[in-house]
Amino acid sequence: MRAFLLSFAVMLAVPQADAAINISVDANGNRHAIDPRIYGVAWANAAAITDLSIPLNRWGGNAMSRYNWAFSTANRCKDYYFFNIPDSVSSGDGSNGKSADDFISFTRAAGAQPVMTIPMMSLLPKDRAKRCSFPQSAFMDQEEFSTFEPITCGNGRHDDGNGITGDGDRILTIADPNNIATSYTSAHQGNWVQHMIDTWGNAGAGGMTYYSLDNEPGLWSFDHWDVHPDGATYDEVWGKMQEYGALIRSKDANAIITGGEEWGWSGYFMSGKDMENGDNADRDAHGGKEWYDYMLDQAKAYQDAHGVRIFDILTVHYYPQSGEFSDDVSASMQQLRNRSTRSLWDTNYVDESWIGATFHEGKVQLIPRLESWVTDHYPGTKIGITEYSWGAEHHINGATAQADVLGIFGREGLDMATRWEVPPAGSHVYNAYKMYRNYDGAHSKFGDVSVAATVPNPDNVAAFAAIRSSDGALTLMIVAKVLSGSTATTVSLANFTPGASAQRWQFDASNSIAHLADVTFSGSSLSLTLPAQSITLLVIPGVAAPPAPTGFVATATSTTQVNLSWNASPGASSYDIYRSVNHSAYALLKSTSATSTSDTALTADTTYLYQVRAVAGAAASAFATDAATTTIFTDDPLVSGSSVKAVHITQLRTAVNAMRAAAGLAPQSFADPSLAGVAIKATHLTQLRTALDAARTAIGLPAVPYSDSTITVGSTVAKTAHIAELRSGVK
Repeated sequence: MRAFLLSFAVMLAVPQADAAINISVDANGNRHAIDPRIYGVAWANAAAITDLSIPLNRWGGNAMSRYNWAFSTANRCKDYYFFNIPDSVSSGDGSNGKSADDFISFTRAAGAQPVMTIPMMSLLPKDRAKRCSFPQSAFMDQEEFSTFEPITCGNGRHDDGNGITGDGDRILTIADPNNIATSYTSAHQGNWVQHMIDTWGNAGAGGMTYYSLDNEPGLWSFDHWDVHPDGATYDEVWGKMQEYGALIRSKDANAIITGGEEWGWSGYFMSGKDMENGDNADRDAHGGKEWYDYMLDQAKAYQDAHGVRIFDILTVHYYPQSGEFSDDVSASMQQLRNRSTRSLWDTNYVDESWIGATFHEGKVQLIPRLESWVTDHYPGTKIGITEYSWGAEHHINGATAQADVLGIFGREGLDMATRWEVPPAGSHVYNAYKMYRNYDGAHSKFGDVSVAATVPNPDNVAAFAAIRSSDGALTLMIVAKVLSGSTATTVSLANFTPGASAQRWQFDASNSIAHLADVTFSGSSLSLTLPAQSITLLVIPGVAAPPAPTGFVATATSTTQVNLSWNASPGASSYDIYRSVNHSAYALLKSTSATSTSDTALTADTTYLYQVRAVAGAAASAFATDAATTTIFTDDPLVSGSSVKAVHITQLRTAVNAMRAAAGLAPQSFADPSLAGVAIKATHLTQLRTALDAARTAIGLPAVPYSDSTITVGSTVAKTAHIAELRSGVK
């Protein structure tokens, strides 16, 4: 019996091994850029911004709905006894947005852009004095009180005598709002935006860029019931978004404005009024449209009517609703944390909280849902998540969840994210961020071009892959979420030629990032063992990107064919050719190992734009200078010394306007629309030159070098050189 117990104890001491897995990476699969703005946070200090290479630093939260820039003072709403609390400032009396200026100053100096919440509620602190909405002297019967010298204030809830805080009825009427607040119009916030622009410059000059239209308006009556006791309606919130968004846009046409900013699941579909009343009366009064559908439709209609985009990025806040946003690290909660990140992407995942019994069968699929909203209702709008957290900041389970979330954001194509809040310095979640943004302490980062990575079960082990444009390396982030047991793992690469070995960086429950021994490749695969609850980054050097091709030329040889050619790029194994007809949406036409090709079955009288880049393995060069040509062809070639004919000018007019269409410019109107029986004049050529030059500039093509820069106005001309030069400009 003793021997049995000893051997059993030995078995327990050996770490359990989980089933071996294979991670497949395809460097040509699902390629798209990762927007660096997904790595944003809220309320980071300068040290964190620098250490984590934070791109966006959000000035947000409930209190910022009631920040009065005139006094650098905000009301802390239900979060802290409805106190008006003046911000600390670096100097002066706090006037003219000094606390916000301090935030903007250190944020920009550290290398990030501030995202400033612009209040849309009208009642804001009246001065820098400490005041509150429910002072004990006026409301004795409250659940609890706090003293903030010189006043003692309550939580704004009647005490029902059961000893439970937070369940009492809200006190919806304060003695006099004017005791704590003054009513302001949108002009007050317009002055603040102008102050920021005057101080820091506008977006086009690299200055102030990001503004958010308030914070969680669906919860105004839940968080700010002292000044907004009734739930916000569709009409109120959209009316304010329209007013304040247009105001910001009038101050800076290039500003990036976020809109929506709702607290969570119910807020995407219901107004504050309907949430407050527990019905759909407000929605029914607006054609039965869910809130975000309605808001996006209104925003598009406003832009169609006025030419003004109210917001650029549709944003939501999202917190998993089963307690993940907490410090709970029980085994059951850790496993739920591991699964619940599926709510960000999995179209079949039914949320395991109360959400599962509500809208849309409880399938959150947050990022696909955001994409669907803007595609269906307001194309061209970006998408963002401006508050989120999976909690457990000081535990490895919170770190693996955060690493999973950041990988999902990049893989799924999210445009912007700001975590609430910046993780505490040195915490597990802080170091999970660091694995993506500064894993080696020298600001080396996870890649910026997402590629496909496939795993058997992302609840146990998730993986995310990206090419790093700066050096062509393939970066692979492997998140082992399993609570116990190591996992034997094989990584198999496709469409990427690796170097001899991969650098390996690893973070685990010890809360430190370790640079481990490199892992050697066998052909296009490698093997390693993943500890339970760990984050492993493999940095896999690849073949260096070749230089961009030179001498790229596109020539229309008929109304239906274009020939393309370029000079060989040293080290290139193939070339990617892209084509566009509108200078914005280039699509891959073909790949070839040759240095010339043809594009056939084209449309006559159309300008086609082309790009070419060299490829070596998974590394691609920059694009060569764009080439353009127009499918117009004549059987009446110009011969040196021959006369210029009307047909030559007419063909050029067609070709030039085709190029203008490709550049997004209106067609040019020409003198003498019909040239029958009309002598060719200088004005015919100068008009063509002007129209062509504008098109080439808009596309980014070099200017045509005219040999005869001036042509005497009013004279007749017969120089075939003029026509040849114009033809060269449209090919």
